[in-house]
Amino acid sequence: MHDLIVIGAGSGGLAAAKKAAKAGLSVCLIEEDRVGGTCVSYGCVPKKLWHAVSKTASTLATASDHGFETQSSPFDWPTVQQKISDVVVRLNNSHQSTCESLGITVIKGAASLASETSVLVNNQEHRGKRILLATGATAHTLPIPGADFCDTSQSFFAWSTLPTNVVIWGGGYIAVELGGILNALGCKVHMIIRKEHVLTGFDSDFQTELHQRYIASGMVIHSETSISSIQSSGQQLQVECENGLVIDADRVIQALGRLPNTAELNCQAIGIECASNGRIVVNEDYQTSVPSIYAIGDCSNTLQLTPVAIAEGREWVSKVLLKQSFDVDYTVVPTAIFSHPEAATVGVTEADARREYNNVSTKILRFNPLTSALNQAKKDAVWIKLIFQGSKERLIGVHMVCDNASEIIQCLAIAIQNGVCKQDLDTTMALHPSISEELVTIY
Repeated sequence: MHDLIVIGAGSGGLAAAKKAAKAGLSVCLIEEDRVGGTCVSYGCVPKKLWHAVSKTASTLATASDHGFETQSSPFDWPTVQQKISDVVVRLNNSHQSTCESLGITVIKGAASLASETSVLVNNQEHRGKRILLATGATAHTLPIPGADFCDTSQSFFAWSTLPTNVVIWGGGYIAVELGGILNALGCKVHMIIRKEHVLTGFDSDFQTELHQRYIASGMVIHSETSISSIQSSGQQLQVECENGLVIDADRVIQALGRLPNTAELNCQAIGIECASNGRIVVNEDYQTSVPSIYAIGDCSNTLQLTPVAIAEGREWVSKVLLKQSFDVDYTVVPTAIFSHPEAATVGVTEADARREYNNVSTKILRFNPLTSALNQAKKDAVWIKLIFQGSKERLIGVHMVCDNASEIIQCLAIAIQNGVCKQDLDTTMALHPSISEELVTIY
């Protein structure tokens, strides 16, 4: 019998399995697909690589403004796709090798719960004192007429060619990121969103800013509608929307959120409570309604982000298995959308701040960065919104749209977590010339 069986070798499952193994525990790790999970194989990693590639296209577009005469040549999508795939495979192999070097028993196959302490995989039963479910989530698709013609974010990473016209159905993280990548590479992008603006749930000014930037970049956003059906017509797809609009496209991507990978786990049979959306219900120690079984990451009812899943895996091992403290603040979570330009946020939205606090003030900064001063046409302005609270003007929220927003927001998360106030910003020496200096020169 193993000390721990982990089902799912994604970010959270790997973090827990490795930490437990390093502590000397016997660990069995079961994975149906690739070791590394969605983030490494079909999400964060290949997405960030495609984002970097598409930024190169934007750089080339302004090269002549910086004194470089470039010869236009067709973009080689298949070569880049293969190179990105090679990186992913190397990471998959690296994660598996690390697990094996730690003495973790890695089993490939689909697992289901056989009892409170046993798992069935490849028709064999494996027993563990504790079981940790970290099966993640997968792309949600709506079963409309013609749904079989749709791609998802996962199949995007297997495309062999760059399409000319793409319809993206959805306005969340994934839709915005894939839309920005394809648009930057010269593809005509139509986004179909059910709300007024992209990125529902984010700060309203932040939403509006990025929404308008996307329209200005040439993308077409059809708000407050949805797709009713898709038909194949020769080499193209005809997309019909609920408002009567018909769009011809080479590809259609459904990016309508993600559903937890819990359907095949046999949760109900052994008494594990799940929410109506399939997510596993856990308590503050990630324990399910079955005492020996726990769940972390996207398959559970906690925050759905890769770094959060990793922290949960490490925290669970520390608290439950090693009886140690693990101090992580889950209330300050920085996040970035790898759009064009990047967008990032940490802390509360203005609407949430005004609901929760008194004496809330905001400041919006907009300026052209020096790095775009030589550009004749493309001048992506920096947009930053700061939210302060109380007489000391404690910084409780930052929302920004600009190049390198993801790098800046990570440092601001440290500041917010440690209670930085406007006076602290005012008395910090600026680094000139930079985007960040504007944060400490708001007099």
